[in-house]
Amino acid sequence: MAPIQKRPKALKTLSERTIPSSEEVLKSPVACGGGHPVAGDNAPSASAPTDLQRRVKDRFGVLPNFFRLSPETPEITEKLWGFAQAAYLDSPLPSLFKERLFVFLSRFCAVRYCIARHAGFLVGLGRASGDKDARAEGVVDVVKLLRRPFPRGPELESHLSFCSNCPAPLLEMPAADTQLEDGLFSLAGHVFLQTADAQACLDALERLLGSIRLQYVLLFLSFVRAAHYWTRVHPEIEFEHDIKQLLVTYEELASCILDDSEAGVDNVTQSILDELPELRLKADKAIGLLAAIVDSSDDAIISKTLEGVITSWNAGAERLFGYTAEEAIGQHISMLIPLDRRGEEKNILAQLRQGHRIDHFDTIRLRKDGSKLEISLTISPVRDASGRVIGASKIARDIAGRKRVERELQESEERFRALADALDTQVQFRTQELQLRNAEILQQSDRLRDLSAKLMRVQDEERRHIAMELHDSVGQNLAALGMTFTRLEDDAKRDPTRFSESIRDAKDLIQNLTKEIRTTSYLLHPPMLDELGLSSALRWYVDGLAGRSDLSIEVSIPHDLERLAPEMELAIFRLVQECLTNIHRHSGSKTAVIRIAREADRIYVEVQDRGSGMSHERLREVQAEAVGVGIRGMKERVRQSHGELTIDSNSSGTKITASFPVSAPARKIQEMTA
Repeated sequence: MAPIQKRPKALKTLSERTIPSSEEVLKSPVACGGGHPVAGDNAPSASAPTDLQRRVKDRFGVLPNFFRLSPETPEITEKLWGFAQAAYLDSPLPSLFKERLFVFLSRFCAVRYCIARHAGFLVGLGRASGDKDARAEGVVDVVKLLRRPFPRGPELESHLSFCSNCPAPLLEMPAADTQLEDGLFSLAGHVFLQTADAQACLDALERLLGSIRLQYVLLFLSFVRAAHYWTRVHPEIEFEHDIKQLLVTYEELASCILDDSEAGVDNVTQSILDELPELRLKADKAIGLLAAIVDSSDDAIISKTLEGVITSWNAGAERLFGYTAEEAIGQHISMLIPLDRRGEEKNILAQLRQGHRIDHFDTIRLRKDGSKLEISLTISPVRDASGRVIGASKIARDIAGRKRVERELQESEERFRALADALDTQVQFRTQELQLRNAEILQQSDRLRDLSAKLMRVQDEERRHIAMELHDSVGQNLAALGMTFTRLEDDAKRDPTRFSESIRDAKDLIQNLTKEIRTTSYLLHPPMLDELGLSSALRWYVDGLAGRSDLSIEVSIPHDLERLAPEMELAIFRLVQECLTNIHRHSGSKTAVIRIAREADRIYVEVQDRGSGMSHERLREVQAEAVGVGIRGMKERVRQSHGELTIDSNSSGTKITASFPVSAPARKIQEMTA
């Protein structure tokens, strides 16, 4: 930081220190980046825009649409870049201070491009102030910054009073989210907006900063004003893809950026505001259900960058490798790879960069405790919207059991072969006996192979069924949805009517996708049961069944029902599910009643219909578990929870009652979801 100097007399009045207009900025020599105007023989060649865009991207880490304009007049964009370097990027003010001030001042621009793009820089979508060493802030920090009220009247007097009591000039600029930073931003805001209090605020700024740093701040404010003017006169500037994704993902941040009371709302922003809630709701539902499927998988599902850095880690991965998600995410995948197998990862990444998929690759990996783990890997490239490979998703499956059986079979065959070779050397009269023994051994080995093959076929068939369900229905819809949204961007520019039709198509696809994912998810495990508890999950299931059938279902559940142990909630849910399925398919009843009651140490579940009931003979068989896979399954679930199940049936209908012991009080639902 330059040494602090006293203010020269030439800087005393506000009129002499007014921020230059945007038109003056574009004509200023400093905007050329080197102190010389770009004109005549000094104009850049036709290849300059490409070179400029490369330089911009090298500095920011991304290429903002702000610098993609005016291909027919590249010298204008070159001037803007030169001014950005001089007043913003290369200013000696701290990088985070500049970027936060940029976002704070952009609240006052009706066009929301600047505030959205620079908020993206703050949270790591690019580099804050073009500084590769600047730390990224959390979304919560940016929301807190944007929610700061802009002080006027008594509130401004309070800021001025605080700043007047601070030691001056400041030895260093204030840290983020401090009272002093808030004070400086408020003063700078009034100077930027040229309010009636601008002169007092400018004097206070000069006292705190000194004349040198004040000049850098004023130059910075000039560039911010130029940037706002540039976006207002170029309505064709659109949000970049990463910014759109940021706004869809973080509703609170989107609200602060797009619906700020300090700025007017243009038509483009209003359109985004109107569409965001519905799109976000549908996207959240679909993503939530997909996440539940991934999280409930027994296999480890991991994603990583093309540099091998882990970016996601599901519950299956925690169980398989022993690392929590917090321990794994951000680490290199090599922490799981033995030293003698590091070459495998190099080859895998090379294939992924070429867009190749790797299927069922058997290898060895390491657990957190250092023990070795036999796994099978399936690795797929992950692409961005343009089709470029940006990472990988891998599924790791524990194959220790399968390998153990294979080794045992191999060892058995080797022993048998060695034994046979040794016995061939025996006397002739034992040949027939040995042949008989070998035949028996081989027969046992064949039966073991057949059994192992059958088990594997059953397992693979079930997995294939689930995979086909997800691939054929969800996968195709996702592909169609991706193409639809790609078409949206083109339709929006060419034909508004077709744009509306594309929106409806996208909505229909999302609804179908959500419905199919929900159905498949519940075949695996009801995620609502884990998240909201038994009462919500049962009511959701009952509402769905009533909508798909002609059953009228009455549900009676205490409003203050406490959360139970997860395994007991699952047992009760499956019990009611099986009962309602039997009523719908077999009883002929048009009504069903579900009652759940709680006593001090027991919980009772009762499901009753008004159907034809069971004959005495059939009831005896059911009670003896001689027939009925569903009844046996219900009894086994209740038995596993140390409960009791009774079945009463006559010509007036059937009633199934289960009671479960509750050994300790559970927390209430309100506490579980607080």
